[in-house]
Amino acid sequence: MLLCALISTLFPLVSADRGGIPITPGVSIYEPGQKAIIAWNGQEEILILSTDVRSSQETMVLEILPLPSRPEVEGASFQAFERLQEMIWEEGLDRYMFGTKDNARQGSVEVLFHEEIGAHNITVVMASDAVDLIIWTNTFLSASGVSQNITLGSFQTVIEEYVNRGFKHYALDLVTFRPQEKSTNPILYRFNSTTLYYPLLITSPVGGDGKITLFTLTEEKLEHPYWALNLAYYQTSQGLWQPIQFTLSKGELSRIDLRLSELMPDGAWLSVLTYEGPLGLLNRDLMIAEEDFSSADGNPPPTVMISLPADIVVLCFLLGAVSALAGVAVAFLIVHMRNKK
Repeated sequence: MLLCALISTLFPLVSADRGGIPITPGVSIYEPGQKAIIAWNGQEEILILSTDVRSSQETMVLEILPLPSRPEVEGASFQAFERLQEMIWEEGLDRYMFGTKDNARQGSVEVLFHEEIGAHNITVVMASDAVDLIIWTNTFLSASGVSQNITLGSFQTVIEEYVNRGFKHYALDLVTFRPQEKSTNPILYRFNSTTLYYPLLITSPVGGDGKITLFTLTEEKLEHPYWALNLAYYQTSQGLWQPIQFTLSKGELSRIDLRLSELMPDGAWLSVLTYEGPLGLLNRDLMIAEEDFSSADGNPPPTVMISLPADIVVLCFLLGAVSALAGVAVAFLIVHMRNKK
């Protein structure tokens, strides 16, 4: 996965600058894109991941995914992405009156999958520092039949930053990649999180260019781009651009994946965020807290300004002055009467 740090070995590698670093020496891994569905209800998140990968020859790759809390890990289906894609096209037809589905597809996001690849071997580990993670990982690889010892290499600084930020849980995935571009089977991670979270920093040492497409599901509407990510848009027949954002009911969420409807029983706002460019520029994670969302209707509260005619303003000033003088006079009389007593 692009978001997963591919761990380097102690052996020299060829063309490692363009993608992930395989465990087998001399093999190059290229990762053209990644796709994720992110559902967050304010306390808990479901993250469904899939990536497109190709390699120069068959090899094993170790991927690391940093998470803010201990996750539940389950399998997911390509159909989740495909059904979500259909809903985007249907919304384009209904809302913007495109003539055909092909017209609705133009200018919007399209998720393409290639032949799926091998089985995942995922283990969740809790580590308090990068050295502990390396020690445990070597044991994990040895138990999996991999004889090479590894080093974090260029990922060590990034891993240490995650540890310093309080990240203690890491999902390690040992995957076999083969020649030709293929899509990894989607994996679902479910974990507690105080923010909508997607790890981008872990991608930066991979190098090269990549494309990221995130389908976010939130209780409130995202109103603006977030850092390196931009909102995806439809292009209407009139040449106008409209953001891909609309609400999905509980029933529609269940069509994508039943676990999404359980997480968000009142439905959710769908927004599509994208990034395409150098992975080395992704030097921080996507983390959106509840207070970062704007008001529910998407508009800030109006500022109410009242203007009065000048003569009314003068009259109000004079009345205020008279009232103040009357108050002073009454106070003087009260004090004078008390003194007489």
